[in-house]
Amino acid sequence: MAKTKSATSGEYMVFVKESGSIEVFRVYDNTKGALREIATAQGFTYDPDWTTRQFGNKIIKEYGSDNRAVIGNYVVSKLASGSIEVYRTYDNTKGALREIAAATGFDFDPKWTTRQFGSKIVDFLNAQ
Repeated sequence: MAKTKSATSGEYMVFVKESGSIEVFRVYDNTKGALREIATAQGFTYDPDWTTRQFGNKIIKEYGSDNRAVIGNYVVSKLASGSIEVYRTYDNTKGALREIAAATGFDFDPKWTTRQFGSKIVDFLNAQ
């Protein structure tokens, strides 16, 4: 079995699973901006004066349960500390890898499969 490996670059996390498949997540540094993005996409009316915690709690109450809401490719979580975290998964993994490559200066071969691309970019990021 292939060894699982991962790397982080800015807001992005890339994982190579044991099966060799690739997963990309983006954990937003600008949580309030991500909540606005979700609200706009959902047609959810919000008060621009809400704090990040107020905003996140209202999104979770509207679209989730307990301390988590899954809205399309976004996940909004309330952490034990009360802080709000937003991350995004990608349906188009290769597109997400291209974003990371562009941001990091990683040169890639467009002929690579998603698995090849993901594994090579993880190695590149971990070597920096």
